[in-house]
Amino acid sequence: MRQGLGDLVELLRCGRLAIGSAAAVRFAGQTIGDLSSAYDRVVARIIECEIRDLAERIRVSGALRSTSMRIGMAMLHFARLTGCEQRLEVSALAGAVTRLYDDLIDGSAEPSLDTRLSDLFGGRAFVAENDLERLLAELIGEIRLRAQPIDAAVVALNSLHEYQSLSRRQREGDLPEAVLEKICRGKGAMANLTLCSLLKPGMGAGERELVMALGEAFQSLDDYIDVEQDSRNGVTTLAALGVTTLTDIGQRMRQLRPRMVSYYGAARARWYCGMIYFLLLNAVVDRRFPFIGRIARRLARRSTLVTFVTPGWEAVAAAGTVNP
Repeated sequence: MRQGLGDLVELLRCGRLAIGSAAAVRFAGQTIGDLSSAYDRVVARIIECEIRDLAERIRVSGALRSTSMRIGMAMLHFARLTGCEQRLEVSALAGAVTRLYDDLIDGSAEPSLDTRLSDLFGGRAFVAENDLERLLAELIGEIRLRAQPIDAAVVALNSLHEYQSLSRRQREGDLPEAVLEKICRGKGAMANLTLCSLLKPGMGAGERELVMALGEAFQSLDDYIDVEQDSRNGVTTLAALGVTTLTDIGQRMRQLRPRMVSYYGAARARWYCGMIYFLLLNAVVDRRFPFIGRIARRLARRSTLVTFVTPGWEAVAAAGTVNP
């Protein structure tokens, strides 16, 4: 109860971020249909070609669509923040790839997977060993065709892969906090830099640092939401240990706001901070009031906009189930 009250107090402290939340939700409502159509044009088409079993195709598409809408919409908010082109197909593809890649890493203990995926990301010869790996390769290939130039995103992705491979150690019960912090910060920073570089490849050093700092906070927020799930799966995070709390995350977000204003102006920063506040609010509801989250997930099957704010369906590849 005390932790729940603390989270609600933190939401009040972040009230300044909430000023643009109505505009952020309105933008999502106006854009989510176009993003969903882009998903159908590119991601769903590739899934249909690569996943031969109908039941499996439906399951995979359901899982990928949910994350594609959430991450894709966050990318479109970034495009709005920076004034760069809103690349709907690239955003839909990147969201789907993020979910599929995470689940492949989490779902396989195969030692060769990390090396083979490194080859895939580096543009070297890649031999897929199952349908999900073939699907990942096709989705990434489509991104390479549509997101030009791609070099900045590839560099960030290869760095992200190193941290993702290191994250396997999070299943070790006695992992030092310093190593956990390195994994969390690295994964979040490089994931956000990869996604944002697909939309704005020419960022300067200062802007890249800001994007990475936001990514670290977003990763901490994900860990905060997933505490119970991670505990069931034997995954240790700073949030699971109680080291990272919503208070810490909210404070970091508030500190980043002046930097966003400096780079992009007050109006654009206000819209993006509105999205951040909406994510904080959604995280508290999902963590502290899970019955509301269950209702939202049922609604998500009927509403694309609700899908944007709800967690995905079951994992594309559960731990230990990635087989040829």
